[in-house]
Amino acid sequence: MVGIVVGLSLVVLTWLVLLPRTNPAPRVDALLVLYTQDAVYDRAVELANDGVTDLLIVSHPQGADDRLCGNSRVGTEAEIVCFSPEPVTTQGEAMIGSDLARERGAESLGILTFDNHLERSRMIVSRCWDSSLHLYEFERDFDPAKRAYQVVYGVAAFGKTLLTPGCSTEFPRPVEGAVEWAKDLTRPKS
Repeated sequence: MVGIVVGLSLVVLTWLVLLPRTNPAPRVDALLVLYTQDAVYDRAVELANDGVTDLLIVSHPQGADDRLCGNSRVGTEAEIVCFSPEPVTTQGEAMIGSDLARERGAESLGILTFDNHLERSRMIVSRCWDSSLHLYEFERDFDPAKRAYQVVYGVAAFGKTLLTPGCSTEFPRPVEGAVEWAKDLTRPKS
């Protein structure tokens, strides 16, 4: 019986990772840009210039490109608010990004991230945001090995998400260290 439950759970989670549901709105008050790779910033600018939002709330962890968060913010008339997530996770992005959106009076929030990350991002951000939430997809170009890694990682990451049910619930530090070690060990080499 346990095997059937585990098997069905893995099938459902794989489905959510591979075939996420988007629900982009023609317009949102703010767009939370979750950092995945530097090119996500280009997609954020495209969406702002297409009229989706006038406010980009941009996750800018250490080492990210400065094209939106540096001194020469070019490419859009939208207001850009940059932040460094703490912790440097989707949960950290959700906590800070949703607070910044509320501080600016946003009632609807969009999330911009890549396909394998959409459903988990929806779950995490919805814990910190109780108004209208819309998902926008950013196309990442993965080679087959990286795509397979992202699917396995995405399914496994749902476990972490389920173990941290609140907006600011922290994952146990010793387990976090083991997770980071496993990620480094299994990450495909570029």
